[in-house]
Amino acid sequence: MDTITDPQTILAAGAYGTALLFFAYGAYALLKTKNAEQNKNVRWYLGIGAIVVVAMIGFDTLKSWRSGERVVPNVYLTFSPRFAAVKLPDPVIEYSGQTLAPNAPIRVADNNSSINISVDSIIETVKGLQQNNQQLQNALGSAALASQPKELAEEIAAASSAGKDPCEGGGDATLCGWKQLSSGQLANAQQTLTQAVKDAPADDPKAKATALSGLGEIYVGQGRIEEARVVLKKAADLGNSGAKKRLDTLAAPSRTAPVRPLTPVRTPTGVTPREGRAVPTH
Repeated sequence: MDTITDPQTILAAGAYGTALLFFAYGAYALLKTKNAEQNKNVRWYLGIGAIVVVAMIGFDTLKSWRSGERVVPNVYLTFSPRFAAVKLPDPVIEYSGQTLAPNAPIRVADNNSSINISVDSIIETVKGLQQNNQQLQNALGSAALASQPKELAEEIAAASSAGKDPCEGGGDATLCGWKQLSSGQLANAQQTLTQAVKDAPADDPKAKATALSGLGEIYVGQGRIEEARVVLKKAADLGNSGAKKRLDTLAAPSRTAPVRPLTPVRTPTGVTPREGRAVPTH
């Protein structure tokens, strides 16, 4: 509602206006008094009016102060998804020198407040996971290179020792992809070997087979087993021995212990398991 049209505002303005007229008339009457008794009565009524006006001002001031009282709100911080759902520690939330839980209410009592949210523990955990992931990728690349003919590792080592990095411009894309794979750079190796398969000359099936075999190893590491089988089969058909070994590994059934019967095996009545002869019964 507009302040000017507010009934309370209109009434307050009328009261103050009436008090002003009262004092103006009192001052006029005070000047026109003809004796001490009239002067005393006018001063008495003016004093009462002054007390009433002061009381009105005091009540209005108190009302204004109470209506302007600031309500302290509660602020809640929510994080989605929850860090515990992905096995990460919760962030550290600090306000006014206190450490709060992520779902605890924060009573913001100051217009210039600041809420500090620290994710240092989360970053450290992620760094640890990244290191573990890199170690797994390194192990995968080393094992994949070890399954290939020794000539491949020797070619990569010879190029590096001669200062001819196969990943530099104009280098062998297949050797570059396998170098990246052996050092755990799976994403780069996948991109390089994919391009190497496309660019492999038709009269060099060995290079294409080696690149396909590397892609198959990457797919296995990523859990893309069916795609790995497809490219490994192509590499094996082109004569890559490493791809054949990996296909045999993927085709081998998992070894599980034989299930023991839950109940003892009963033998026919009158026959012993050792002799196999009839036993007379009484």
